[in-house]
Amino acid sequence: MKANKIQKIEIRNIWGKYNFRWENLNPDVNILTGINGSGKTTFFNIIDALLSADIKRLKLYNIEAEVTIDDILVSFRKDSTLASVRQKLAGVNYLKISTFDVPIRDRRKMGKEDSPLLSELKEIVYSVGENNNSFSDYRLRATNFPDQAEKINRRIRKFYDTVNHLFAGTGKTIEIDPMTNQLVFRDGNEIIHLYKLSSGEKQLLIILLRVFLMDEQPYILLMDEPEISLHIEWQYRLFEEIQKLNPHCQIITSTHSPSLFGDGWGDKLVFIEDLLICLLYTSDAA
Repeated sequence: MKANKIQKIEIRNIWGKYNFRWENLNPDVNILTGINGSGKTTFFNIIDALLSADIKRLKLYNIEAEVTIDDILVSFRKDSTLASVRQKLAGVNYLKISTFDVPIRDRRKMGKEDSPLLSELKEIVYSVGENNNSFSDYRLRATNFPDQAEKINRRIRKFYDTVNHLFAGTGKTIEIDPMTNQLVFRDGNEIIHLYKLSSGEKQLLIILLRVFLMDEQPYILLMDEPEISLHIEWQYRLFEEIQKLNPHCQIITSTHSPSLFGDGWGDKLVFIEDLLICLLYTSDAA
């Protein structure tokens, strides 16, 4: 099994003013912080474009970038081709979660009352046979592959336990409604459908489901300000719960919230200002 871990990130000529160099990334959690306007979102967008081999978007930034993954250098130059970048990324599992600004992939499938968050959540939970990576598809594996049923059901129970533990303060528990075979929450005798969840609850569920569906495979997970809408207690426990669901996941995140790194994650914190090198003071732009 490949480690699938980023070890080093280098971006040159950001805004024509800076080089960015981040070395010796942690294999588990990496937290990038800094003042507004310091470049965190730009950095995440560039890394997202590189890891998804979005050559058109990379060229718009007018930069050069390199990422070292498992000692393999993945680089983008102005003359790089889609094929050359994809070849280096073969076998790399990568996911970006941006739940506070979820893109609407297919407006035709949205109900009139659907928000982008709810649309994304419904796709993760209910889509069957389309992307083969939904919670419904995962549950079907227990029927389609009986030899894997015990492991699949064990992981599903673990996921339910994680969700119930986090939602304990609200009194809600997650389950499958036996009448509709749909994922719902229960509060006493009341059935709570996904559309009735708060924005923070939907956001947390999206993050947990995405990590669960990694199926414990090595993954690079990029999250830009995941604390948006999350309760303080959930922020404290977010990294811990992600690692429980997938201990082979490398988290790279940006944040303004001390709550994300205030519970034992302080040694994972890096200030973006410490990673920027002003081109005015260096003759080596490499």
